[in-house]
Amino acid sequence: MTTASRRPAPTATPPSSPPTTATGQGDPHIRGAHGDVFDFKGEDKVVYSMFSARGFAVNARFDHDVYSLGDTEVHGSFITKAYVSVQLPGQKDAVQISFDATRPDLAQLAIGRRRTGLAISPFGVNEANIDTFTQDELVVTLSKPHMNTAVLEVSDGFWRVVCKARLYPYSTTNKEKKRLDISFSQLNKDAAAKVAPHGLVGQTFDGDNIAVDGAQDDYQGKVVVTKAMGEGAIEGTASDYAVPTPFSVDFAYSRFYAEVAAPRDVSKLAGLKKKVEAGSKTMEASSTNDNPTDA
Repeated sequence: MTTASRRPAPTATPPSSPPTTATGQGDPHIRGAHGDVFDFKGEDKVVYSMFSARGFAVNARFDHDVYSLGDTEVHGSFITKAYVSVQLPGQKDAVQISFDATRPDLAQLAIGRRRTGLAISPFGVNEANIDTFTQDELVVTLSKPHMNTAVLEVSDGFWRVVCKARLYPYSTTNKEKKRLDISFSQLNKDAAAKVAPHGLVGQTFDGDNIAVDGAQDDYQGKVVVTKAMGEGAIEGTASDYAVPTPFSVDFAYSRFYAEVAAPRDVSKLAGLKKKVEAGSKTMEASSTNDNPTDA
């Protein structure tokens, strides 16, 4: 266990409704905080802002690949690396955490010049374990709940990101390659009161109870070439969310240093809009796997 402070992280103020969650899994299909759905292939080896709130940012690298879904050959993409930045109050340097699907037994952490890491047993070893880092409100855990699953969780009392390293669907056929599934949760009901989040997934935490569906790929046929880039469901275009370096918090809609930022205006989006009943269920946003039987 790696610990920077023995003071336990404070309990987040309970939301008035179930925690708001957004996720991204597999060949990236996004499910927004109101149930919005759209696909986002990304450009090969490009890092995009997935989530940007005040003092809390998550970027992800997209890698193109050709893989099998049963009898279908897919020319698509997966998220392979995650880069989390957390700015704690009163601290000069942001905490930076990186997680790579190809080395899911390790998570690297840096605060200025200081370097440390979290470690668990590698894939294929039937051993459940956990490593933890805490500093003030920040809690970082790396755990292994299953022989072929590793989970990085980062929370600051307001927001939480969970990065789950998993095997591709049809793992044997796909040479046991690994990808990341990413989910985001709002832990504090006031987290977005002054600064509404943004990023490819973050913008769906807009509090308007309107789901906006965007472009989705067609997986019919023996060979599928994905191409959707969130058209209709995201502000601007895909290139607006690309960042110059893995931990950069600078992009067109960055909220990392913002004091005040309004939610997006969904009336300007071209996607299909659906009213969602407030508080009817936990809201989710995700990038999900193509194989419905892959748990």
